[in-house]
This record gives sequence, C-alpha cells and structure tokens, in this order.
Amino acid sequence: MPETIFHLPGLRTQDDADAVMFELQDLPCVSQADVNLAEQTAWVNHTGMISPEDIAAALAEAGYEAHINHP
Repeated sequence: MPETIFHLPGLRTQDDADAVMFELQDLPCVSQADVNLAEQTAWVNHTGMISPEDIAAALAEAGYEAHINHP
C-alpha cells in the first residue's frame, strides 16, 4: 500500500491535529494515518484507489493546507 507524508503548515494545536486525523480516517481507501503536531506532518497509508493529491484536496477542503512531501 502506498504511504504518503504531508506537511501541514497550519497545524498549530492539538485540536487541529485531531481534526486532521478525523478527516483522514473518514476518507475511503485510507487504512492508517498518524498526525505529528510537533513536526506539522501527517503520515497516511492508503490504497491506490485514492491519490495523494486527492487526500491533500480533502484536507484543504477541511481548512488545512497540505503539501505532499517528496523524498
């Protein structure tokens, strides 16, 4: 399964991190997710049925700018 890390520059509080986690868990085809408030990142394990761009768009729609971290 693909894994994608997103940088979330607007992540400021634990409430923000919880909201992002809720959004990620609510997406179809996302099997696991973890949000790191200190690093302003989210790690997402997902199927190929959802693209990293679609995940970033869903987060943006929820009010959280998300940039895909490319290795």
